Amino acid sequence: MDLDDEDAVFSALSELVGKDPRMGKKAAVFVTLEKVSGSSRMLRGCIGFIVHHLELARAVMESAISSAFKDPRFRPVEKEELGSIAIEIALLGPKIPIKGPDDISIGRDAIYVESIYGSGILLPQVPIDYCWDEETFLGETCLKAGLDLACWMRRGVKVYRIPGRVFYEEKPLGEVVERDLTREYRSRCAVA
Repeated sequence: MDLDDEDAVFSALSELVGKDPRMGKKAAVFVTLEKVSGSSRMLRGCIGFIVHHLELARAVMESAISSAFKDPRFRPVEKEELGSIAIEIALLGPKIPIKGPDDISIGRDAIYVESIYGSGILLPQVPIDYCWDEETFLGETCLKAGLDLACWMRRGVKVYRIPGRVFYEEKPLGEVVERDLTREYRSRCAVA
């Protein structure tokens, strides 16, 4: 996407912000792009912000553009792929310090780990996708930060839960609905 296209998108979006006051509130978001083929979904990009420093509309747009073109794990999304890309948005609340797994609610929380050696986040939907329990979720977030599995027990490592809500397209260019992650976790992972 060249600069003129990006400016046009932001210009059009600014009209929407005036119509919906919620879009003008500061927000932390992550945008996940998934390539849909039949009933399978493959990650195609995921980038966002954990700090509430941009208005929701701009945070979503910047995250979506970065997910499509700047996620270093993937080649940039091509125009021909757009019809098969579904978008998922995780709207995140403030960071809340935690001590361990008992402070986490699977289906509600993202986990963010930071130390002088690295930081990483896993979104609320990730433990549902893999049927992880709270301790595994913490350990995997440590690995995402480039640390060891038990980093959350170490001095000098800060661990936060970030409450979130996740919205997704049921299919590319389809209806957008909120995921009930707690229900998904219970049914998918056979948790009581």
